[in-house]
Amino acid sequence: MADLQKLFDAADPRIREVWHQVETQLSKELQYSMFGFRDEMAEIKDTQFEQVSGLGIAGLTGEAEPYNREEKIPGFKTTITPIKFTNSIPITEELIRFTLKPFDKIKDLVGDLGNSIHARIDTNAAKIFYLGHGTTYFTDGSGEALFSTHTLKDGSTQSNDLGAIPLSYDNLKTARQALDRMRDDKGVQLMKTRNLRLIVPNELEERSKEVLRSIGNPDNANRINNVFANGQGSIDLRVADWIPNSSTYNKRWYLIDMDRAARMTRMMWGWKPRFDSDKIINNGTKIYTGSTSFQPGYIAHQWAIGSSATT
Repeated sequence: MADLQKLFDAADPRIREVWHQVETQLSKELQYSMFGFRDEMAEIKDTQFEQVSGLGIAGLTGEAEPYNREEKIPGFKTTITPIKFTNSIPITEELIRFTLKPFDKIKDLVGDLGNSIHARIDTNAAKIFYLGHGTTYFTDGSGEALFSTHTLKDGSTQSNDLGAIPLSYDNLKTARQALDRMRDDKGVQLMKTRNLRLIVPNELEERSKEVLRSIGNPDNANRINNVFANGQGSIDLRVADWIPNSSTYNKRWYLIDMDRAARMTRMMWGWKPRFDSDKIINNGTKIYTGSTSFQPGYIAHQWAIGSSATT
């Protein structure tokens, strides 16, 4: 047993170095931050957030009259609780002793473990969008679906649900204009969007590029340009690889404002992906584990607009 312990003690630093290399590479390829989610580490398990309205537009004030004073309106309180996800791999003494180039095999195993953990992160981030037309995955404190008709604190309503309209040049214009008209809970229109991002599944990548270049519109010298990049703002494109390839989801599309998303979304971490192992060797096998604890969420809806298109 002592000899077996020495074998694993000698191998363990190299195994952990393989994880470090895998984690460094995979962390660069994560997609969730490209979808607007802002990282935040949880200090308590059930962290609450509250979106607060602006002050509203300044009022006319005459000479010697008192200055206007307005109260901000608090929004709904939203709780975002990180959830733990895990997986594991066995590494046996036979693999270390008898496999030709054992660390090539170990690198494959550790890579599979890293892929498993990182895929869960991006999969759950994508769910905020493609499951956002319902309330089964996540809602803010209002209890309303992300993409729905929302009741504001001033009693008025507004919608960021485009229905099932397909992605097209005209429909993307409609989405951009609707985002520009979003209001806060005080009923005051938000600042105009400047930094927009179109998010689509793999099956809409080619169509999205055509739409952004306005292909299909009357021919002119500027037809191949991104007509939404007009000097005052722009729309770029990101493909969400983890939106499922099913007829229900693979034609859905979403437009988000990255500046608003930085204020209104969170990727709430209990801990980022980490690697560990059992302290005991059982039947010549040591179990290495990967885990993470996180939850993507949002505290208001005005950062996004979406379509549940099926064509």
